Amino acid sequence: MENVSPARALARRSRQLLQLAFVVIAGGVFVGVTGLALYVVPLAVPGNSIFPFYSFMRGMMLYGGVIVALIGLGLAVRSYFTRVDNDLAQRTALYLNQHLDNRYWFVRNVNKSDVGYIDAVLVGPPGVLIFRIVDNEGSFRNERADWLQENRRAEWLPARIDPTRDCVVDVKAMREHLARNELGSPPVFGVVVFTKDPALVRIAVKDPTVPVSHLSTLIDTLRDNYLAREDRIDDKTVLDIVDLIYDR
Repeated sequence: MENVSPARALARRSRQLLQLAFVVIAGGVFVGVTGLALYVVPLAVPGNSIFPFYSFMRGMMLYGGVIVALIGLGLAVRSYFTRVDNDLAQRTALYLNQHLDNRYWFVRNVNKSDVGYIDAVLVGPPGVLIFRIVDNEGSFRNERADWLQENRRAEWLPARIDPTRDCVVDVKAMREHLARNELGSPPVFGVVVFTKDPALVRIAVKDPTVPVSHLSTLIDTLRDNYLAREDRIDDKTVLDIVDLIYDR
């Protein structure tokens, strides 16, 4: 199985965004300080014919510079929080690599403007598989798309996670993305994977909307759905989908 990630490209974009942020902040500070200096040491006084224009321009420089600097700060924050890679997806890839051959491609950390963030996508002859990877511990119940979690008082309450609905959203977005890029309607599946040891996370499932699995039993779970057929799409379509997801 080929295990790839756009992480290097994401890291490059993050560095470029950070560099742009510093330039914007520096420009905003320079313009703002210049505007402030024109208040401290005025070059025109009230009554002068150019004072109205002068007053307008120094105000624009001061407040405009502050706004530009804040925009730069926002860009810096965005670059800081840009995900570069996903360790949970990497662990999942290492597991699947023991079971799948080189006809399969596992793309980690997919982040596209018209798709959103997806933990990982597996592409192979059976189609496209969207992963929602969870690292939580505890006891969970999943019925269709609903999730409950047991608290310390043995009460079942709505869980703070919602991986099934998240996965359904990702599946829909990927189908639309493939269609927009003239790749037809290849089958797109979804799966929710818990990476913790089964001793740390217990799951009771009833009529799940999306298959749910421990990482340690993932291949068995997939044999009942995604891997049930290995002839849904041809090799060329597999590579075309990978190229699209990977932005190659």
